Amino acid sequence: MKKLLPHIILILLLLTIPIVSSPDFDGTLSVFRVPPFQREFIRFVLVIIFFYLNLKIFLPKFYRRKKYVHFTLFVLFCFGGMVFLPTYISPENLFPEEYPKIQMNPSEMSDPNGSFQEPSMEGRARFRNFAPKRNDGSYHQMIFTSLLPFLFSFLSSFFIYRSNEKKELEKLKAKAELLNLKYQLQPHFLFNILNSIYSLALLKSDDTPDGILKLSNVMRYVVQESSKDFVELSQEIDYIKDYISLQLIRTDSSLDFSYTEIGEMKGLKIAPFILVNFIENAFKYGFNAEKNSKISVKAVVQEGILNFNVFNNIVNENITDESSLKVGLKNTIEHLQQIYGEKQTLVITSDGKTYDVDLKINLI
Repeated sequence: MKKLLPHIILILLLLTIPIVSSPDFDGTLSVFRVPPFQREFIRFVLVIIFFYLNLKIFLPKFYRRKKYVHFTLFVLFCFGGMVFLPTYISPENLFPEEYPKIQMNPSEMSDPNGSFQEPSMEGRARFRNFAPKRNDGSYHQMIFTSLLPFLFSFLSSFFIYRSNEKKELEKLKAKAELLNLKYQLQPHFLFNILNSIYSLALLKSDDTPDGILKLSNVMRYVVQESSKDFVELSQEIDYIKDYISLQLIRTDSSLDFSYTEIGEMKGLKIAPFILVNFIENAFKYGFNAEKNSKISVKAVVQEGILNFNVFNNIVNENITDESSLKVGLKNTIEHLQQIYGEKQTLVITSDGKTYDVDLKINLI
């Protein structure tokens, strides 16, 4: 109903145009008794009907499927109806007994001396309301008077259809790009995690079983949630915690790490894999066993707005897959823009020594 209401209001507004613009309009509904107005009003209604027929049926069913012959025949048929129907279905033709040919009173046409005088207001009103059928002219004139409103209806529906078609294609393209970005990001994360587990296995660390369990959780989440547009925020946060746990396994006491979580996560949804790239970059650039390293992650939810902050010192400059990290960050930023648009703000600050990411997303 919400989608129909604007169309109903628009149609009612359009139907007032021939009424208020008619020279026979006197502020009352008596204008509907005037045969010339009746024919023009019917033609205006047919223009509106053709607009929606062309927009909803002819263009998508025939033009889009390249059935140009059928499309042309239907359009020409509608034009013919717009030319001839107003005359043949007007009340004046259907109910001739309601429109008698009343002649003007001679006394209203001339004075006692036989000279012409203007008809009285009453006489003009009777003549206007019960005037005999007026000739619409030749077929050429009827076609000419119908051509302009028909072209207006055809072109406006055509341009609206093409505009809607363009928007639909852009949505499909954006969806395909998002899917492509998603599949670019996931293998990148998994390869890095596998490297961490491999390092633990080489060291024969007691943390290896826990690392494998965390990896299992991460991979299960990726497999199950990768096809979804949105997931529960609490699930995404759990995924991030498992990812952080895997990264912390390969660190030592030189890393000053803190994780803060504030606010109610339940009931909110977020695009999956939208946050973890910032954490991955923080561990890549922010941890160096030979230097004092600092990384902090903070997730705060307040009134449906997620404030996500990742901070790290830049202590590692020997990044073997730096180009891959930059691609991942670029894809994440594009991902955010395409999904959330103006509902998100991302501020990245770096002075060469520290790197700070401040992201806000309205999840309502």
